[in-house]
Amino acid sequence: METASTLTELQWGAEIQFPNSRALIRTPHFVGGRYPCRSVAYVPRMILEDHSLTSNSLSVLDPFMGSGTTAIEAVRYANSVHGVEVDPYARLIASVATQKYSEDEIGKISFLVSEIGRAFEHQSLYDDLKPRLANIEYWFGDENFSDLLKLKSAIFELTDEGKVREFLLAAFGDIIRACSKAERQSLKPYISKKYEKKPKRVLDEFLRIASKYIDAVSESQKHKSDGIVWEGFDATNFDVSTSVDLAITSPPYINAMDYTRCIKLESAWIGTADDDAIKTVRNAQLGERVRRNREVREDFVYSISRQHLGELETIDEARFKTAVVFFDDMRRNMEAVFRALRPGGFYYIIIGNSRIRGVDVPTHQVIAEIAGQLGYKWDKYFLYRIRDHRTSIPRGDRGGKIEFEHALGLMKP
Repeated sequence: METASTLTELQWGAEIQFPNSRALIRTPHFVGGRYPCRSVAYVPRMILEDHSLTSNSLSVLDPFMGSGTTAIEAVRYANSVHGVEVDPYARLIASVATQKYSEDEIGKISFLVSEIGRAFEHQSLYDDLKPRLANIEYWFGDENFSDLLKLKSAIFELTDEGKVREFLLAAFGDIIRACSKAERQSLKPYISKKYEKKPKRVLDEFLRIASKYIDAVSESQKHKSDGIVWEGFDATNFDVSTSVDLAITSPPYINAMDYTRCIKLESAWIGTADDDAIKTVRNAQLGERVRRNREVREDFVYSISRQHLGELETIDEARFKTAVVFFDDMRRNMEAVFRALRPGGFYYIIIGNSRIRGVDVPTHQVIAEIAGQLGYKWDKYFLYRIRDHRTSIPRGDRGGKIEFEHALGLMKP
């Protein structure tokens, strides 16, 4: 095993070790830190450090932006950062974490947080700001539900649309799970009947988290670029406003994590989701079984898939089709990124392999072979063991725990 050094020095297939990501708690990575399955920040950092040595004018794309791990690193090195993401809550977190904040803006945010605390007891409630999610009251005690609505009302009363309101809403979203009856250590909302949870007090938790958010972005003026240029919502079908030098992403796994269910309470409270919106976002996420009836038109996707997981087709045809559609969605994604890259540009895909119904699925290998059919050259490859298993995915025959992630460096000739 190698300790992470520079990308150029790594041997093909090297297993490397990164520090624990929890060390980044005082950086913008703290923003939205409970968003499910966040990727390991040290991976894009190493890639960006390596590529910045040969170019002082990088443009970077993440087509599965999520909550912004790649972008948080990229704004330190790149002249422009571009993203695609379907989930509006993730877009909010990523935007807040990557924007530059002036001293005046940080001062204003600090003042508003103090003002919210001072006037909280007498804050009026705005019923039109209640979350529009069926049975939302089930997850909260009466006092905390009322106080969450009071806090949201204060944020909307004191701010206009823009980055200050978005900042406060992101901090607000971060306290929802802690102030609910749902277990904090479970990715999916779940109320334990065996161990009763004591929810946090709303105002105390908001003041604590907002203060940490302010610290996390306090040095944002040192960033090379400011925020994300959003290029679309669909990672399988998009065009960018300018060609890019580098793309880095960590796509969803096959049939692994229902992100929308994991964050439905937060999304509902900050106003980015209701029942219909959650269904729409779920149906758009790669790897979801609801997508398996989509037509796959490229024969080579079926051929490569059968070569590596044909056993699954005989055991469970439905899950095999889910996997094939996932790989075809990745084909479409790689085609879109290929169009976006300048010649000589790289696309780094970081993904874990799966185990479905007892069949090992070498996801990284299948993706690499599909990439070869599209004109990419597989130029770099390393892997690392996941140390922080907040990135776990559900056990059982839907995948188990991912132990390693594989990083593929695909070059556009």
